[in-house]
Amino acid sequence: MTTFGKSLFEWRNAPATIFLIALLILAACIAIIFQNEATFRSARDRQALVAAQVLAGSVTAAADFGDPVAAGEAVQAFRVNPQVRYVGVFDRKGNVLAAFDRSSRRSRLSLAQLPSAPDSDYRVSVPITSAGQRTGTVVYEIEREAVSRRLTRYLTIAALAGLAAMVIVTLGLAQSALHRANRELSERAEALGQANELLAEQIEERTKAEDQLRQSQKMQALGQLTGGIAHDFNNLLTVIQGSADILSRDEVADDRRKRFAKAILQAADNAAVLTSQLLAFARRQPLKPELVDLCELVSSMTDLLDRTMGERIKIETELDRSTPPVVADRNQLQSAILNIGSNARDAMPEGGTLRIAVCGAVSDSGARTAALSISDSGVGMDPETASRIFEPFFTTKRPGRGTGLGLSQVYGFASQSGGDVVVESDPGRGTTVTILLPCSEGSIIAGRDDGPEVLDQPPAEILVVEDNEEVGQFAETLLTELGHSVTLATSGEEALDLTRKRKFDVVFSDVVMPGMGGLRLAEQLEEEKPELPVILATGYSQEIAQSGSGGRPIILKPYRLATLSQALADAIGGSA
Repeated sequence: MTTFGKSLFEWRNAPATIFLIALLILAACIAIIFQNEATFRSARDRQALVAAQVLAGSVTAAADFGDPVAAGEAVQAFRVNPQVRYVGVFDRKGNVLAAFDRSSRRSRLSLAQLPSAPDSDYRVSVPITSAGQRTGTVVYEIEREAVSRRLTRYLTIAALAGLAAMVIVTLGLAQSALHRANRELSERAEALGQANELLAEQIEERTKAEDQLRQSQKMQALGQLTGGIAHDFNNLLTVIQGSADILSRDEVADDRRKRFAKAILQAADNAAVLTSQLLAFARRQPLKPELVDLCELVSSMTDLLDRTMGERIKIETELDRSTPPVVADRNQLQSAILNIGSNARDAMPEGGTLRIAVCGAVSDSGARTAALSISDSGVGMDPETASRIFEPFFTTKRPGRGTGLGLSQVYGFASQSGGDVVVESDPGRGTTVTILLPCSEGSIIAGRDDGPEVLDQPPAEILVVEDNEEVGQFAETLLTELGHSVTLATSGEEALDLTRKRKFDVVFSDVVMPGMGGLRLAEQLEEEKPELPVILATGYSQEIAQSGSGGRPIILKPYRLATLSQALADAIGGSA
């Protein structure tokens, strides 16, 4: 304690000290009263304005249609506030739609007939607007605070000031006792600090042991994963290499040559499926985006969901057919719905209701989104559990009943598609999982690898943009096989320069490249040559999911001759 602090509470200085404290407390009391009054008035006026604005927003439809019943219901809600003296809703001509007047003398008056507020009241008027047009007016009037209430409030402050003076004197007398208590606490704190150091050492040792255990478990899981991948790929490579060795031999019969070529194609397809599964686990799977009508999708899945849920669960749908389509992978979206439905079924062991709703919405950024909500009437989740449901391998199911990857994959799919997943749950009241996906009017052509037909088409000048030399040469071979003339470019900058010097019918570009990527190249070409069609190719769709393709056709790697033929036919035909 400072020397001033010690002398402050010495008995010989007590009268002067107490007088000084009283003056300070009085000044503080007066300042608090003025500040309190100003704050109270400001808050009251602001609350009145906010209340009027809220009322104006709630009666917009009533003002549009001249509905006095709906307006009256909104106005009567303010009757419970004793400070509200008058509330009125008027149409665009100033005629009253509904009004509440505590004195019952002004409830039928029009806006022009309404007298000014008494000096004891505060009034605010707020316009009602719809589609940028003023459709009416809300008048909100409250009573000013009574003098008796103000005096009560100020007397309370004065009483608190007196109490504060008594507390200061008491604190001075208790100073010595506090000093002794502090000394004892210091001794105990020292002992506690030593115990805490010992505990910290034990926690550190335990943390190291847990980290080592987790690392061991991760390495074990990684070993199992890599071992399984290596096993599957070695099997596929065995087929590919063996078939290639036979095809490289002289005098191989045509039927055998076709059979081994087919074996190579089948093994390559299986390798592509395995790669897709790995990327799905890592939330980097190449999606096949297309325009999807959510209402149509849910309707087509109703029978499947009904069989999946069982007889004890009733399925209800609420579909807003005006909801715009979304750009998403149809198969992944169906899998997400089944995943969520499976979790809902497990949450309703005694049966219940599964409700699926589709509607349009607007995100915080103002973008149009479509909301697909799946609700159950099951056991629900507490906040801690709900906050962890998207964690990989987290599950509340019994061992052997779930891996904990279902909702994690749902979240990964929604994120890759440029959307989000929102979960609302209360214990005993059920859970609602909402998938938000961006709406789009564009057209996206996903790789149609299942189409075996190669289309005949006239020869065209095609610019292939690919930074990988082997992939570029492969694309050139396929396009040449289709009868087209091909020019190769290894970067977006080189491709842009070539288009300025020569005329091309189509640009076929990879998405992910050093420097100028495929999306940036397509945007630049759209500015300079809007008539030149651009086809994008990618095997890693995160950039497409984040930025979108701008409605341009997309081919997913690995692609086949028929896929390339179809995409070229669509692009050239669409630009003709």
